[in-house]
Amino acid sequence: MEEQRGSKEKHMRRKWMILTAAVVLVIVLVVGTVTLFNRIRTMSSVQRVEGDLYSADYYADYKLDEVLEMGVSSVEELETALSKKLFFGYPIETNENLFGCSAFAATTPEGKHIVGRNFDYAQAGALLLYTQPENGYRSYSMVNLAHLGVSEEQGTMPETLKGKLSILAAPYGSVDGLNEKGLSVSVLELETEPTSQDSGKTDITTTLAVRMLLDKASTTNEAIALLEKYDMHSSAGMPYHLLISDASGQTVIVDWADQKMNVVDTHFATNFQLSPGDDYGVGIGHDRYDKMKEILDATDSTLTPEEAMNLLEEVSIEWNGEWDTEWSVVYHIDDFAVDISNDMNYDKVHHFSKD
Repeated sequence: MEEQRGSKEKHMRRKWMILTAAVVLVIVLVVGTVTLFNRIRTMSSVQRVEGDLYSADYYADYKLDEVLEMGVSSVEELETALSKKLFFGYPIETNENLFGCSAFAATTPEGKHIVGRNFDYAQAGALLLYTQPENGYRSYSMVNLAHLGVSEEQGTMPETLKGKLSILAAPYGSVDGLNEKGLSVSVLELETEPTSQDSGKTDITTTLAVRMLLDKASTTNEAIALLEKYDMHSSAGMPYHLLISDASGQTVIVDWADQKMNVVDTHFATNFQLSPGDDYGVGIGHDRYDKMKEILDATDSTLTPEEAMNLLEEVSIEWNGEWDTEWSVVYHIDDFAVDISNDMNYDKVHHFSKD
């Protein structure tokens, strides 16, 4: 009798083990299928808007929390992290380089908040990326395709398979954007010492920080508090400052001059240091800064979206052998919408809104 009972128990345990293994296998297959489906769906969403301007909706999980936990202090480390998390260990290579830029915050006559931003760079394609993470805020962001290794010269534009695959890394190449809560971030290059903090906090790079803020911060103060938790490291070996603005109109510049995080209350910037210190004023873009100041002062920083785009045209850069204005964007903070002029074609402004 005891033997029969023991045999039954062994048989039941074996059945439960087989059933459990089958359930686990089904879960793995389902998760794997959903993951693959969402990646294919993301790549299939890529559309050409005009010229070398594209748009895409990101449906896959880009595993931001896992990447942040790893600590990333360089472009190479970010490539390694993305290779592990998004590309099944297959090596990837990005290509960040120097860029200029102008940015400002203003208020419309109706009292709504907007941010205008020029991205000045060597001639390359652009991507408007829409993300909708499960554990974060929806956002629009602009990505320079050359930063993803996508270019006409290499035959890897988004119409190609390699170009579409590269779009899977796009959330980590964002250089400006707006989330559904009205938090806007823009990266502008400086010409002082690269940032490489070493205080024992978790490491983060510039573009990874932009993604973090768009996903996790709803206000300027929240963005500042998030940045304070990390040791910043310059992407591409150059220093940067961030123009951050929110739905209340609170706008600041954050930089890391002298390896310390500094917050400056101002609503416009170009490519020279604005925080106090030995390098105050060091950099380029003084002429663009003065033009923005002149117009913003004259209007009390009140502009329609059309006037904001006109101001971006005023401070745009014609091709000078190194760079020009690749895109001009006006973020409608209160309406979660974007206006884009590509390659200084100011006669054709594209409007995007999911709401």
